[in-house]
Amino acid sequence: MKTTGIVRKIDELGRIVLPKELRKNLNIHTGDDFQITVEEEKIILERYSRLINIENEILKIINIFKSIYNYNIYVVYNNKFICNKNNVSIDILNIIQQRKLYINEQISEIFINNEKVIGKIVINPIVLDSDLLGAIIIIGKDDILNIEVVSKIIKELIKKNL
Repeated sequence: MKTTGIVRKIDELGRIVLPKELRKNLNIHTGDDFQITVEEEKIILERYSRLINIENEILKIINIFKSIYNYNIYVVYNNKFICNKNNVSIDILNIIQQRKLYINEQISEIFINNEKVIGKIVINPIVLDSDLLGAIIIIGKDDILNIEVVSKIIKELIKKNL
């Protein structure tokens, strides 16, 4: 654990302001949820994720659809893939940040987890209560409408579990 050298006072309501630079570096936004734990004399703030807490359920859902369809299916949360915690590429991240359904009907290449995958691509952002939680990425060679429908079904199943 490294110290920042930043010192803050607690106000009369028990609040501490996190400096803007720190929030920017750690990608912390207004309304983000944090879990508070106490370890000896330390107070630890950790980002709380509704998606991470249902990770096993999400993986079960994905595996069911993978067994039915011949698709590569990935779920992204906090700029990382849920299945292996690898970072998402800047290109994919930029698409997700637009908060719009992305469809590439042409068979093309995309790098997922440093692995090149070829197929038609659907990237469906997961937005809950106006918060961008992540996205579902599906790559396949079927009709693009089928891939899009599967992405919407998975998205709704995940949102129901949140």
